Amino acid sequence: MATMTPGNPAMPANSAGAIGRCQVCGNMRQTALVKFQHNVGMLVARQTRYIQGHMCKTCVSKKFWEFTGKNLLLGPWGMISLVLTPVYLVTNIAAYSSASRKLSGAVE
Repeated sequence: MATMTPGNPAMPANSAGAIGRCQVCGNMRQTALVKFQHNVGMLVARQTRYIQGHMCKTCVSKKFWEFTGKNLLLGPWGMISLVLTPVYLVTNIAAYSSASRKLSGAVE
């Protein structure tokens, strides 16, 4: 188990809404921890991809729409994927709304 220390870059120590480096664009901005997932459904197999990290308001919005689009276009093309894709859509919407609330006063 990794310990949280100031020198450990794998475990960023900034709380929600704290100023830190966005792990997507690299800018120093107010960030929130977010996880988005998308599913690629195939007839007999499926793939799940996700992104998790401290993101700024702009990157949260950009990644949310990217992962939502992939879910809608590539997600429901299999039996398990037909059930799993709506679950990912709901969890992504919940993560996006939570991050948007935390970053509502962020200056971009």
